Amino acid sequence: MTSEIDPQNDELKVTLARAFDAAWQPFVAHEGEAADTAENRRRLAARIVAVARSGQTDEDALGEAGLIYLRVLAEATRLSARIRDVASPDLAPQADDPRNQTFGPATVAAMSTALDLCLDELPLRISSDAVQLLSSSILDEASRGERDPEKLQLHALATLRSRQ
Repeated sequence: MTSEIDPQNDELKVTLARAFDAAWQPFVAHEGEAADTAENRRRLAARIVAVARSGQTDEDALGEAGLIYLRVLAEATRLSARIRDVASPDLAPQADDPRNQTFGPATVAAMSTALDLCLDELPLRISSDAVQLLSSSILDEASRGERDPEKLQLHALATLRSRQ
């Protein structure tokens, strides 16, 4: 159930702002100043609003959900970089492999959207192992050439279901 947020509700605006601050400060402290970007701020705000629209109004829960979300995205970015940097034939495509593609901005956006879609479908609190499996599955499919966020999402969720 998605509901609109009343722009006149000052108490809710304060709750959302505090939840943002509660997530942002530890995120930047953990990830470093390089993570202090407008894009990360936009992602956090959008996630907190999405969770609030689902009915959650607890400031701590909103902040925690936002922090988990940003950390998952940061880890997915690091994982993507590691996969590109690894020379192992088991983990990275060979130079003569037609699937050997770098992840440009459009692909990264598609992978981020796919992860967002997955997290929107799952319970608010899922294990970090499940999130890592989703991220890995999305990265695997993207490395095979899939760029459709919905197809990436469906594959990741199917992978998660098959492991349970």
